[in-house]
Amino acid sequence: MKRALLVCGVLGLAACGGKTPAEPDAPGVEVDAPARGDILDELKAVPGVSNVEERETIVEGYRFFTFAYEQPVDHKAPGGAVFAQRMTLMHRDYAAPVVAHNSGYHVSTRGSRSSATIVTNGNQLSMEHRFFTPSRPEPADWDTLTIEQAANDQHRITQALKAHLYRGNKWLDTGASKGGMTSLFHRRFFPDDVDGTVAFVAPFDYPEDAVQSPTNRYIVFLENVGTSASCRQRLKDFQNLVLARREAMKTRMRAAATFGQVLDEDRALEFAVEETPFIFWQYGSQEDCASIPAASATDGAVFQFLDNVVDIASYGDDDLTAFLPYYHQSATQLGYPISDESYLVGLLHPGEDTAEAYVPAAIPRRPYDEGAAMTDVQAWIATSGSQILLIYGQNDPWTAGAVDLGAAADSFKLIAPRGNHGSTIGSLAQGDQAIALSAVRRWAGLGEKPNNAPAFDPAERTLEQEEFAERRRRRR
Repeated sequence: MKRALLVCGVLGLAACGGKTPAEPDAPGVEVDAPARGDILDELKAVPGVSNVEERETIVEGYRFFTFAYEQPVDHKAPGGAVFAQRMTLMHRDYAAPVVAHNSGYHVSTRGSRSSATIVTNGNQLSMEHRFFTPSRPEPADWDTLTIEQAANDQHRITQALKAHLYRGNKWLDTGASKGGMTSLFHRRFFPDDVDGTVAFVAPFDYPEDAVQSPTNRYIVFLENVGTSASCRQRLKDFQNLVLARREAMKTRMRAAATFGQVLDEDRALEFAVEETPFIFWQYGSQEDCASIPAASATDGAVFQFLDNVVDIASYGDDDLTAFLPYYHQSATQLGYPISDESYLVGLLHPGEDTAEAYVPAAIPRRPYDEGAAMTDVQAWIATSGSQILLIYGQNDPWTAGAVDLGAAADSFKLIAPRGNHGSTIGSLAQGDQAIALSAVRRWAGLGEKPNNAPAFDPAERTLEQEEFAERRRRRR
């Protein structure tokens, strides 16, 4: 999750200015294909793969590897500069389904399975998103940080593993939040790479989501979320309480992080305050309302609650630098919802909590595409999509930006009751969970799961749970 721009040396590839290797062999062409040997040797033999390292995993029956895969910086200019994309592989059986997991951010190297991998008992490929260190070209051409380029990254490694390791297997792709979005983006550009997509809590945002308006769908959602109007009002009162104690809050912020390289202290505090209701519901629940400090609370108690909700360090220099690619993508293609400022008193920087504010001026950035990329993907899903499972949480503010399935074939959108941004298959009501499990297993080429069999081992911590626990702020 931290920086360290050590792409070429650490991952053991040729210089980043080297040439792109030949495209991986086309899948499905198996003329006298040799039997596959030990997975470690076979993975090392895949063209473009390097720096393979086997690591421990607590998941029984699996072997776990980290490796690097050489990708073009610009897939539209083959033969140009390359970079090393960090990936992991959990291998169980050459004949098992394969689940491609997108984090949308950094890749986890802990050897955990995603929900879809657990359901299918499949192999799992996990990919770090381009430009999250160490998977960043050097020098960084920020114009190549696009959803189409990232989709091509996944396409190339998918084709390589289909050709050399998993020949004829069923494939799914999956991810939560920005990882779910990344999976849907890949599916839009390469619909035949996989047999199904499982996307958790994945929102699509548009220009109107960045407008202060009583009809803004995110503002409307937060005005009605949960069942307690008093809870929502207490959150608003708390926001103004923090702003009224600005200097005391800033003093405590300095012990949590350093500010000034990306956001100064006043902007960091105000943006954190503005986003407090969103993050409260994104990561918590209505039961947490009882702990909202009253006006009589001490400065320490007020700051502690704010920090518990938003993690004030996530507005500091180190964290914002680590997540720079996310804000860059939000400023150019993904969009970024605005917060409701209509009731806030004492703002020094109204209207400035935008994605652009988190991208330093020294970083090149294309203008926002005014929703063109999101509109394109949404249109494809609604008219040509198929085998897509979408799961959202009822109380998660990002659900306001839920994808519209339209006429997508054999596809489902399910809502977890009272669920937040950590909602997955296991969060669904029993009937919806059965629908989800049936679809995933069918797309993976497996038979129906007996009704009395558990969906998950409750002792197994999923990859989505890991990601959920590590993220704070209003990030997808």
